[in-house]
Amino acid sequence: ARLRRNQEEFGEEGGKSRLRYEGYRQGIYCRVKIDGVPPEFMETFNPNMPLVIGGLTAQETEMGMIRCRFKKHRWHKKILKCNDPLVFSVGWRRFQSIPVYSIEDQNGRHR
Repeated sequence: ARLRRNQEEFGEEGGKSRLRYEGYRQGIYCRVKIDGVPPEFMETFNPNMPLVIGGLTAQETEMGMIRCRFKKHRWHKKILKCNDPLVFSVGWRRFQSIPVYSIEDQNGRHR
């Protein structure tokens, strides 16, 4: 039933039409053309090793607020301060940030 609905929706083109509407799904190979690559890259490039290309979505480039709870590890002796840089691991991404801490009191205000 699903195959018939896809054929009705996307017509004879099938995969090409589906890529136009949905974009590239995970696991699909694509060719990426990059202009302005320095010659040093080609000297050290190993075609047997994968080249991982990543990017950020629009939401990831803006400042955001995350509500979370930290628990002190028994091996870490220092207290975390507002200007201490932290390395966050979220999925396969790792990034460094300087968080601003606040606490919510009983009246719902952040201090």
